Amino acid sequence: MNSTNKTQTSTAKFEEFFATSYKDDVFKILEKYPDERSLSVNYQSLEMFDPDLADLLIEKPEEVIAAAQVAIKNIDPLVKDADINIRFENLTNVIQLKDLLSKYIGTFVAADGIVRKTDEIRPRIETGVFECRGCMRLHEVEQTSSNTIIEPSLCSECGGRSFRLLQEESKYIDTQTARMQEPLENLSGGTEPKQMLMILEDDLVDQLNPGDKVRITGTLKTFREERSGKFKNYIYVNHIEPLEQEFEELQLSEEDEEKIIELSQDPHIHDKIIRSTAPSIRGYPNVKEAIALQLFGGASKQLEDETKLRGDIHILIVGDPGIGKSQILKYVSRLAPRSIYTSGKGTSGAGLTAAAVRDELGGWSLEAGALVLGDQGNVCVDELDKMRSEDRSALHEALEQQTVSIAKAGIMATLNSRCSVLAAANPKFGRFDRYKVLAEQIDLPAPIISRFDLIFVIEDKPSKEGDAKLADHILKIHQENTVEYEIEPELLRKYIAYARKNVNPHLSDGAIEVLKEFYVSTRNSNPEEQGPVPITARQLEAIIRLSEASAKIKLKDTVDKEDAERAVRLQRACLLEIGVDPETGEIDADIVSGGTPKSDRDKIQTVTEEIKRLQEEYAGNAPLNVLISNMADNFGVSEDKTEQIVRNLVQKGVIYQPTTGYFRIA
Repeated sequence: MNSTNKTQTSTAKFEEFFATSYKDDVFKILEKYPDERSLSVNYQSLEMFDPDLADLLIEKPEEVIAAAQVAIKNIDPLVKDADINIRFENLTNVIQLKDLLSKYIGTFVAADGIVRKTDEIRPRIETGVFECRGCMRLHEVEQTSSNTIIEPSLCSECGGRSFRLLQEESKYIDTQTARMQEPLENLSGGTEPKQMLMILEDDLVDQLNPGDKVRITGTLKTFREERSGKFKNYIYVNHIEPLEQEFEELQLSEEDEEKIIELSQDPHIHDKIIRSTAPSIRGYPNVKEAIALQLFGGASKQLEDETKLRGDIHILIVGDPGIGKSQILKYVSRLAPRSIYTSGKGTSGAGLTAAAVRDELGGWSLEAGALVLGDQGNVCVDELDKMRSEDRSALHEALEQQTVSIAKAGIMATLNSRCSVLAAANPKFGRFDRYKVLAEQIDLPAPIISRFDLIFVIEDKPSKEGDAKLADHILKIHQENTVEYEIEPELLRKYIAYARKNVNPHLSDGAIEVLKEFYVSTRNSNPEEQGPVPITARQLEAIIRLSEASAKIKLKDTVDKEDAERAVRLQRACLLEIGVDPETGEIDADIVSGGTPKSDRDKIQTVTEEIKRLQEEYAGNAPLNVLISNMADNFGVSEDKTEQIVRNLVQKGVIYQPTTGYFRIA
């Protein structure tokens, strides 16, 4: 059967198909035309109606879709030239982007991906109207390419070959190019994600934003690049289906689900998961437990007034060099079902959030960065302290509001970045000093430090027993070339994905009592009126998220007392590690969030008051040497500390130095 007969047969079959299965939908669209220009058809209902026609659509999509459009016109001849787009959804032929190679060119395919960038919308000539320069006769020519204009070959009246394009008379269609890349969960560690160009036309334009997860259905085509002469594949899009913005596109079979449910019944599941987190690294149980909780995540909530409460847990690990921080981050980035690993030195602010990029024709478009592509997953940022300060500021909004707002090159946009951030940093001076405040030792601004739910300090202390066990562990791994897993990484990945998708626990009364007791008792632990504030509401929210994640590990719907106690224990361990004022031995929330501890604030106040008093005594200028001796004799503040406070006050503009060795209040 030749192609004309095939097309006629297809048109007749489509007329029958529309008349039986889609009669109401077709008439509804024809009534609203041209406001509604597309009819969505379920591919599976077409397959049930006529399997041969469905197969022909996969093999020869352009001919079959054209036949379907003719069939719609034939159904209701009263609506003249109703040019309705037929869009096919639920295609069974879903192929991964990396497998979309030359054998699929010309066929109808579906592929999943994340939108990387979208270019601006431009018009394309659909039907060109040409005027013969000899006899002024008008000719219409359908245009198939966006790059070149096809002219009539001969004038049908005078045989002339010279034509002029009448731009205003021609018919145009909206067109837009976009780019998508493979979903991160399909990548095996370290491979570069494949990208694919997409062409969107008519009512499909302006449907996509960078960071969207979508299933694209369309025809795989190829075109020849003018400059290089090489061929390049693209998808001419027929239908866009937004995929639910969930973490888990991992395919779980019934057998997997049975294993997961069985595993969740294990009374030691918590310990097993903690031991399965970065098993090649020995020790650090608290860090591993926190990371296990981060992988499961808390429950995000949206209140009635549109306020969003994040469920993602952010963790910062600060530690001496050579203790395996990067290894832990790398492991997490491979274990999390959707994850991105990036290192501070090689990361720019645009690479984290979104970059404004010029397209081929000189327009500006947005390209999504790591925090946007990692939406609903984990982003691991190594060497956070090595990033340039202007690039680090890109993290502020993403950590707390979980969005990325961009105002670049005339583009204003807000993109989602609902991801957990696991970051690692080194101490400023190479090694950690127990007797100094955390903020002085990490090269990070206070607003960023305060946004992390848990901050761990890992010190590399020599100890005979510990070092012997560590050496045995490392040597055994090198000797046997394997690591013992409590739970296989692939099963653990699926377990995490299942828990994140299906479990949304809520707090029980018992858990609320434990959390409230911890918060109130810690805040009021100091009887002094002007004492330091031990914790703030921010830490309470962090503990709620941790206790929800603990419940998710056991696939429970309620957060029980034991989950709350586990979260409290972790938070308390963190506060005792980093939140204790070295001078007073008391927990101070300002130290945790990178601010000035209460003891230092008191000293600053004392120095300021002493300078005021000395100004009056010494006729306007306070001598530094007298200030130092008074602070040491009367308040027990060392010379170094007084000089440091004076330097800070000068920097902040509180005091100034009129002459060398003398100071005044500004």
